[in-house]
Amino acid sequence: MTTIATLRAARLTRAGAEEFTAPGAGPRRRAALTELTRMALQALWTEIAGDPDGVALACTGSLARGDTGPLGDLDLIVVHHRRSDAEPARIAERLWYPLWDCGLGLDHAMRSVTECRRVAAADLNVTTALLDIGHIAGDPRVVDHVRADLAEDWRKHSRARLPELIEAVTERHHRAGDLAQLLAPDLKESRGGLRDMTVLRALAVSWLTDRPHGRIDTAHGELLDVRDAVQMLTERPRNLLTQADQADVARMLGDADADALLTRVSLAARTIANGLDATMRRARQSQQQRRRLRGPRRPELRPVGDGIFTHDSELVLGPRTDRTDALLPLRLATHADAGTPISPVTLTNLARDTPAIPVPWPAEARHLLLHLLGSGPGLVAIWEDLDQAGLVTRWLPEWEPVRSRPQRNPWHRHTVDRHSIEAVALAGTLTGRSPNPAVLLVATLLHDIGKLPGSTDHSLDGAPIARRVATRWGFRPAEVDDIEVLVREHLTLARLATTRDPDDPATGDELLAAVGHRPDLVRQLALLTEADARAAGTGTWTPWRAELIGTLARRAEAAGAGRAATESGVDICRS
Repeated sequence: MTTIATLRAARLTRAGAEEFTAPGAGPRRRAALTELTRMALQALWTEIAGDPDGVALACTGSLARGDTGPLGDLDLIVVHHRRSDAEPARIAERLWYPLWDCGLGLDHAMRSVTECRRVAAADLNVTTALLDIGHIAGDPRVVDHVRADLAEDWRKHSRARLPELIEAVTERHHRAGDLAQLLAPDLKESRGGLRDMTVLRALAVSWLTDRPHGRIDTAHGELLDVRDAVQMLTERPRNLLTQADQADVARMLGDADADALLTRVSLAARTIANGLDATMRRARQSQQQRRRLRGPRRPELRPVGDGIFTHDSELVLGPRTDRTDALLPLRLATHADAGTPISPVTLTNLARDTPAIPVPWPAEARHLLLHLLGSGPGLVAIWEDLDQAGLVTRWLPEWEPVRSRPQRNPWHRHTVDRHSIEAVALAGTLTGRSPNPAVLLVATLLHDIGKLPGSTDHSLDGAPIARRVATRWGFRPAEVDDIEVLVREHLTLARLATTRDPDDPATGDELLAAVGHRPDLVRQLALLTEADARAAGTGTWTPWRAELIGTLARRAEAAGAGRAATESGVDICRS
């Protein structure tokens, strides 16, 4: 039988008893580790405390949720409803010392039922932790009492405490970063990480809103598998996926390489973050509703056009809206650019029910897409919702290979797909300077579409992909040619401006030659270069780079325009 003294070694042995790649291994492993730990704690409790009335050993955290990792900490509380805490204190003191010696991390406390309520009322972190409280040993009525009281208090005060919760989540995300975009992510604290699942459960217990299931639970399991592999590999209670460990963790989980592992983590984190955003939004809506009448109420639908309505600050479809309209998701997305998000249920239904857009796309489809791409900073959130629903890859199957694909260089802060959308959002603010905004927006969207596994030059690899996409979307042949050129040459201007003498006419001639001696494409390339650099990171569009690139682009554009004017004059004379 496993004892507290051998618990750490026993957990590692059990965690490694089955290959991580075996189907269903993760849930089985965590259930077995949870049971192993509970049994060892129960035996220790019986040895130390016996069976005292009104005193119990309870757990929170992963042990209470049943998703214990190989070396996860023990979050334990001795709870009681005695008038005096003398005996519970003696039990706790005898309990903690062997646990400190067992080699596992220990977070411990001893509280009465009343103290649990008081501490939870003062500390939001304690509240969310105690909502998961589970019984280990001793009097189960005490733990049931704490659980019921805390849930009641949380539901009673959740409307008032919701802003505090949202502020705490936002601050943590700002501090820990976005799990989907980090090269060395914190699997627990970052946005889209394991801690956010705790927040989702707390929101569900509040009765302000339900939480999503299905895909988000699958994503949660993916992150737990990665966390388990990290702890097994390092033999430490880590939640940080360092770059030094990624190749070994990838092998444990059956991923092709470290990039495939990071893609797995990013996709899971995006699913959790998207679900949390929608759930917090619904909780805020519930908080704002001060209904005076009980019972069912007819939904208040406010029309915004195209058979689309707002309901509870979300975009939804009306009862008579034509669901067979292939362009309906695009119409819906163009209305979301004003800041009103699309209902997740509506997006799911549209992805399932609407037919494919005819190929080549009709002019209206292109118009709607360009309206969406040119919507500016709000595009990032809208695109993420569309992508999570599976609509983006229906319109653009070539997007799938770059979804959540990491970029291992010091100047990129985002995955390939997120960087591309950030760049399009910036390009949307530059279209007033563009000779053809449609070409600029589509080329910016597709400029990194060639960043595929094994690619040695993503510009060259991406150009034919961009041509294929633009053709399918129904752009005119001349516009397809321009999009292909811009994708192929999207690094040329920055390279020439920073590695060659911009005052040398030969530098400008090389730039002009790359774009077919087209001054208008030089300007398009300059705008794409700016959007690309600004989206890459805060230090990539410096005044020095902006000046070099701007100077070369202006000189090349002027030289190209002068050459065109000269050639036009010669033609006139000849005629």
